[in-house]
Amino acid sequence: MKETGHKSRYFWLAAAVIWMVVIFGFSSQKADQSSEISGTLVYQIVESVSRAAHLDWKDEMILSYANMLEHPVRKAAHMTEYAIFACILLGNCMQYPKLQKKPYLWAELGAVFYAATDEFHQLFVDGRSCELKDVAIDSIGALLGLLIAWIVISIWNRFKTKKRKR
Repeated sequence: MKETGHKSRYFWLAAAVIWMVVIFGFSSQKADQSSEISGTLVYQIVESVSRAAHLDWKDEMILSYANMLEHPVRKAAHMTEYAIFACILLGNCMQYPKLQKKPYLWAELGAVFYAATDEFHQLFVDGRSCELKDVAIDSIGALLGLLIAWIVISIWNRFKTKKRKR
């Protein structure tokens, strides 16, 4: 891997800081506020599925499904935000020669560390708690994001190699 210019470094650093602020913002929401937002979103999704599939579910049925799906959707959102964060950290790691030797490892470690500090931060937010299982969920999300990034990068590199051989 080659060393890149300063503009690229600034871009990846800015992206990481912005994404950390986004995660911090979500974690700063009080528990009831966070639940209301995710509950409303899931309700709207279930309602849209009912309409699109012509299921004609009553409000009680929609609410029942929304309540059942809210927790898994919230955890999937956590995994997604950390998958994105890990990919941004990977981009950061690719900018520095010393980190280029094991960029996926450093990106995962950075995401896990931030997940742990974010959970600690939640101790100070009304109705929120510090959960080791949430750090694990975030870490798995980061790992999945890095796996997807590795697959995409591998395919891209194969495509570039084949194109150069022509």
